[in-house]
Amino acid sequence: MSGTEELENERDFLMKSLDDLELEHQSGGIDDESYAALRDDYTARAAATIRALRDGVDTRPSPAPGPPAKRRAAVIAGVVVFALVAGIALAAALGARLPGETSSGNTPSEASDASAAIGRRITSLQKQVNAKPDDYDLRLALADAYAGNNDLATAIKQWDAAVTIDPNRPEGHAQLGRALYIVSEQVANKDSQAEFVARARAAFDKAIEVGPGYLDTYFFRGILLAAIGELARAQADLQTYLAGSPNAQWSDSAREALASVTEELEATSTTVPGTP
Repeated sequence: MSGTEELENERDFLMKSLDDLELEHQSGGIDDESYAALRDDYTARAAATIRALRDGVDTRPSPAPGPPAKRRAAVIAGVVVFALVAGIALAAALGARLPGETSSGNTPSEASDASAAIGRRITSLQKQVNAKPDDYDLRLALADAYAGNNDLATAIKQWDAAVTIDPNRPEGHAQLGRALYIVSEQVANKDSQAEFVARARAAFDKAIEVGPGYLDTYFFRGILLAAIGELARAQADLQTYLAGSPNAQWSDSAREALASVTEELEATSTTVPGTP
């Protein structure tokens, strides 16, 4: 690859990273402090890359110590994918919005109709749950409905109830873990964030323990592990998911995440420590 091609690829990568970062910040998936730090880093590097292309002189600064930009952007993208997997409107719609569209891509009228439909579904399911409080599947359905209405707190209560009713089924544990992980991305307090991540991971571990055939859990946990830097375990989980679900709904996203994780692992394994 020529120097110009490398610069063009870097420019395109950084500009896309800025777009992804903005979307994630708008969705509430990244706190203001982290957003500002990453935005400033990407903006400075993009500006230096554009100047290098324009002037023919590469004066880009050396990357600061820490995870490579590609890794950080991959984690941000993973969070967005995770939120989308959850079926919850916590991530802004990808791509440009048309005039008059909401973040979901619907017009305000369509969004209002959809919200009303979700409200009716919640009312119906709540009545059924009240009549059959020990029905595991009804609890899951009600949790999904609340999640679709952006009420994660109530959804989590319903998933908690589901795993209490039947702790030996994986779906409730997996969905509870997924919701807890999304919440962890919205809290600013680092101790609270760590607690939610730990609870999410425990829920994923339990889901796999009681239902290893519920493959979505491997994808969910793989994204979490990648985000917290446990790349080897993330790679194993993503490979497990793809081996059992090569053509499933989220297989393409899993392949992208696996490629990023593998690239980072290979980069780490080939790094030679400096000589004292």
